[in-house]
Amino acid sequence: MNDLSIPTRILKGINTSSSIGMFARDTGGCLLSKLAVSRSKDEAKEIGFAELSESALFYFSAPFVAKATSKIFSKKYNLEKDMISTPVKEMANIGAEKLKNIKLAKFGQIMSTFGVILPIVFAIAPVRNILTYAKNGKEDFTDVVGLKKENTKAQQELAKQKAKKLIAKLSTVSVTSIAILAGILAAAKNDKIYELVNPFISKMVKTFDFTKTGDLKLAHYGAFIYPVSIASYFYASRDKYEKQENARRFSVTVPLMFFGEKVIEKPIHKGFDKLFNTKVMENGLIKSYDEILKLPESIRNQYLKSKNWSYGLTFLINTVLIGAAVGVLNRIATKKRYNKENKENL
Repeated sequence: MNDLSIPTRILKGINTSSSIGMFARDTGGCLLSKLAVSRSKDEAKEIGFAELSESALFYFSAPFVAKATSKIFSKKYNLEKDMISTPVKEMANIGAEKLKNIKLAKFGQIMSTFGVILPIVFAIAPVRNILTYAKNGKEDFTDVVGLKKENTKAQQELAKQKAKKLIAKLSTVSVTSIAILAGILAAAKNDKIYELVNPFISKMVKTFDFTKTGDLKLAHYGAFIYPVSIASYFYASRDKYEKQENARRFSVTVPLMFFGEKVIEKPIHKGFDKLFNTKVMENGLIKSYDEILKLPESIRNQYLKSKNWSYGLTFLINTVLIGAAVGVLNRIATKKRYNKENKENL
């Protein structure tokens, strides 16, 4: 590893499904591209706060909370160490009662983890607005992005009240969800009730079980966290212009997040394989950096060069350029509409 070039080290680090790699990829790509096309200092601060908070929550909160809750539910159901973190399909010769306890423990871990995380995710966009309002009194989106030149007076006390109300509401949601979970688990002690809820619990455990490191797959993040995050941005939209920008942004970025890279990566890899006379993509499958590093020394460097160019270009297009393009599109469309609707004030 020490003899790898700097580009290889960077690209290898972000071309991974690990929490750190995904955080670096999102922060490095999405944050920088959005900041580059921000329209004011206030908007840049809001982008920085939202992107860093989202990425940190998306990729670090689930493993942290899952590990904490695994200890709680392992103790509650008297499970051996690490049993709750072992996939059910890997367990053999487990008695019916033990399997029941394992499923209930895993279900409790999954639901309690999201019960804690989702309200915090939902709070990001409203809290972003409150911070801006508390600092300079800017309440309208058009004011924040520099279209409206008239600033309102800062009202810090009102902003504090809004923050307290928001925290109280989200805390209630979190406590209520955990209380409902506790009720389900308590009722499931009864064998007849367990038989009724078992299909649902089994489906949840099979679909959303955490990995052995307490992490989640990207698709599982998407199933729970992304819809809540998107709902948060629409809930916190300060006027019709911000709502329209959110609609344009998510209509492009959400499909790209899950499918964009898959669409463009194969033709790009194929092109660089031809250029460098390599086979990074073979039989429709793309070699990872770890696989390339196991190749003979005589061809490894050439393969790494091909991989760097192909993955680097894929990342640049799907994450950085698309992010900047959406920002520019919103900037042009919003300004055009605002100017058209406010001609008499210009």
